[in-house]
Amino acid sequence: MAEQEKSTPAVKKQTNKPAKAKKPSIFSRIRNWFRELKSEVKKIVWPTRQQTINNTLVVLGCCLVLGVFIWILDAIFGFGFQTLVGFFAA
Repeated sequence: MAEQEKSTPAVKKQTNKPAKAKKPSIFSRIRNWFRELKSEVKKIVWPTRQQTINNTLVVLGCCLVLGVFIWILDAIFGFGFQTLVGFFAA
């Protein structure tokens, strides 16, 4: 049975491809892009003033804590490096 299927030549199917639709002009596409942009901007839920202030304070607080942490580590490593250099130089 498999041999019979292999011996028959394959028949190519002819498909009629539809003609491609004409592409809109560049100005039409730009206008469409701005229309879609405008509709997407309307969907944005902007934070309230209080939420913005809270988020800003959280970011500033984290920056301050991280800065102090790095400053303390720098002081510790600097002191340790000076101690090692002083120890080996003498």
